[in-house]
Parts: sequence; structure tokens; C-alpha cells
Amino acid sequence: MKRDRSIRPCNADADTVTIPQDAMLEAAVLGALLLEPQYVADVRAVLTENAFYNPENAALYGIICRLDDNGDTPDMITVVRHAHAAGIPADTVVGLTQTVGSGVQVFHHAQALADMERRRRMLLYARELASRIQSGGDTDEMLEWARQEVERIADLASRSDEVRSIKEVLAEAIDDLEQRQIVALRGECVGVTTGLSHLDRITGGWRGGQLVVLAGRPAMGKTAVSLHFALAAARVGIPVCYFSLEMPRMQLAGRMLVGASHIDATNFRLGNISSDDWRQIETGADTLRPLPLYLIDRALVSMPQIRTKARAMQHKGRCGMIIIDYLQLIYVPAEERRPVNREREVAEISRAAKLLSKELNIPVLLLAQLSRKVEERADKMPLLSDLRESGAIEQDADMVIFIDRPAVYGIREFDGGKYGMIDARGVGRLTIAKNREGCTGFIPFCHNESLTTICDFGVVHSDSLKSE
Repeated sequence: MKRDRSIRPCNADADTVTIPQDAMLEAAVLGALLLEPQYVADVRAVLTENAFYNPENAALYGIICRLDDNGDTPDMITVVRHAHAAGIPADTVVGLTQTVGSGVQVFHHAQALADMERRRRMLLYARELASRIQSGGDTDEMLEWARQEVERIADLASRSDEVRSIKEVLAEAIDDLEQRQIVALRGECVGVTTGLSHLDRITGGWRGGQLVVLAGRPAMGKTAVSLHFALAAARVGIPVCYFSLEMPRMQLAGRMLVGASHIDATNFRLGNISSDDWRQIETGADTLRPLPLYLIDRALVSMPQIRTKARAMQHKGRCGMIIIDYLQLIYVPAEERRPVNREREVAEISRAAKLLSKELNIPVLLLAQLSRKVEERADKMPLLSDLRESGAIEQDADMVIFIDRPAVYGIREFDGGKYGMIDARGVGRLTIAKNREGCTGFIPFCHNESLTTICDFGVVHSDSLKSE
């Protein structure tokens, strides 16, 4: 945000409103710092140059800060010399010290000045918002601008909250460990269950603050598996926000309904439904209706818009996990697009997804496409280098999971390691290629022909799943 004095709201006469400012308070803070420079570090924790409404005071505070950055003591003589070079008279600097006796109250005065800066910014923000509303424009973009400005103002009040002692953080870590132990002793998943017990054992479930990337080639089942993850989380009471940028919500609901009712997917699609099918559909729908699963299928959606919606949903208690299908379809506004630099755009999207998981302290599952290099290999096994358009995806992700189905490539059986040789019909692979908090490896899973039913390998034989 630019200097406050340069902002001129265009929908009202600036003279009709009194701008919050206090020349005496500004002079008291600067005078105290000149008399007792040892307080500079404390004051810098709460004040920037923008806190000073008077331009000369702001310039003097900037001089003090730069001297401090260079390791020089910002005493009277040194500041006067630099102020003279900036065109500020020596009498102005000396006069500041006459407004205060010592620096004892300087931190208290600095906090009062910071509060005044926030009030000033809120006033200017309100007037600018009114101007934007009157001028028209896209309401979503307006809301996103409003959110960002409010957060900038709020950040001014939270500078000192960023520093925590190791004692405090250790106490939190131990409390968290105790809670995880209690859950583990009950035989439950420590994090948000994935719905696949083999995967839960490796990952411990999804965790708050995690960015999980689920990547694969087209038609490998990314959406199907992500819906399985969403339903598993919702069934244990975790509210899930599912952002579908490719598939309409009706189609997503239909796929879940087919899986829950165990009817033939083709008959469902063509409307060939018998009376027995209808009974199964009603039973399946009854199991889905109470679930805290929310579908958002807006096509042109950007990461800032996803963040705005997720924050609003979490405020209502409706967002404990986010799934985004998929990364390469996330919209980048025209003014933010970089010519011939799609890799940079994708990097910014993945970074924003990671920051969102950390900010809301929830798991974010981000689906992504893999490059065609996978299909050039004999074994068709995906590698981290296959992540399309950006190595930053691998860097930002806490976990990268690849999904593939060997049978799609005509492979009849594959080596399942400890599972032995596996018949590829009705079996997919989830390969954990990166796991920041645990081990890597792969697990097979079973699915039916329409990919509407996913389950642990060995729980239901793939032939019986395929016959559904």
C-alpha cells in the first residue's frame, strides 16, 4: 500500500473527514528514540514509516531505521547530519527531543501510533471501497480486493505474534503428540482417514497444513480416487470443500450415487433403471445426504477466489479439507498472466495452495496432470520429473502421490512387491513418491469398471468389483 497521504478517495471530499493523526505523539516517539536509541529495536517491531502522517517525521524515522540496519547508532548528531542531506533542518530534529523527557514510555506511544495508522487505513479503505462499488465492475474481484486490503490492515496488529519461544512451541508439540497417541491407541487414523487402510498406515492420514498432490495421466482415475477421499473424510465428520474445475457437480453427484447404490453405471447414465435399482438408489442417497460434502463447480476460478470461498466456508464450520480438481485448469486473470511463462504461473498456483493449507490449518488435496513422458516408458511408472510445467509443485507439496492403472496400457500383471505378482484387471496403483513426514512406497487398490467403487486391495476381489 502506498503512503497514506498519497491516497485520494474519489467519491468524497477529503476535507469533510478528519484524518486520524497526532503530531505530538509522532514527535514524542521520534524524540525518545533520539534521546535513547536503545529503544529503536522495540519500536521497529510495531512501527513502519507509514505510521507517521507528517512527511518529515516519516523521513526521519526512515533515517533512524536505515542507520540501525547498518549497525550505526542513530544518535542526535548522526541523524542531524543525514537529515540535513535530506533537506530537513537541524532545528526540526533538535526540537523533537524537547517534547519528551526520556524513552520510558516510547513503546506505549508507538503502540498508540500504530493504532492510529490502522484507523487511518480503515477510513481510506472504506472510502475507496465505496468508490469501487459505485463505479461498477466484477463483484468477485471487488470482494477479493476488499479481503486483501482488510488483511493488510489486520497484519499491522499482528507483528509481535510471529515470535514464539521454543518453550511455548515445544509445549504445543507435546500436547499434539499426546492427542495423536490417544487416537492411535484407539486404533483410529491419526489424521483425516483416506478411506484406504493401507494408505492410512503409510501416511497416517491427511494432516492440517499439508499440501497433497495427486497426479496422473488422463483417464487414470484421479477424480474417482479424490471423490473416494472426499467421502471417506466426510463420513468421519470432516467437512470437505470439493472444487471441480472440469466436471459439473451433477456429474460428480451421479458418480457418488452410483458408487453408494452399487448399480450399473451404464444403466444409470442411460436411464435404464429398474424398480430394484430405484430402491438401491434411494438407500444410497440416504447415506450421502447427511455428509458434510460441498461441491463447487465454477469453471473459471482462480486461487484467490478459492481462498476467499474456503475462508468463508470455514467460518461457517464447513471446510475442514479442500480438494481441487485440477491444478492446470485453475484460472489465472489476464492481468496476472506472464507471456510464455506458464511454468511461473503454475509455480504461483502451487505455492498459493500450500499457503492456503497452512493458513486454514487443513489438508489441501491438489490434483495435477502428468506429462506424456510416462507413456514412453516400458513400465509406465510415473516419476516426480513427470509433473507438468513446474518443478515447484514437487517443492511445495508435502506429499506427492501418483495414480496409474497398468491395465489401461495393456499390462496384464505387474510386480506388487510384498503383494506378489498382481493381476492388473480392476487394480490401480497409488505410488507415494514424496512424503515429507514419512516413508514412500506404493499400494495397490481395487476398483470396479466404472471407477465408482474404490477399496483396499484384497478386501474385495477385483473380479467381483468388475461385475457390478
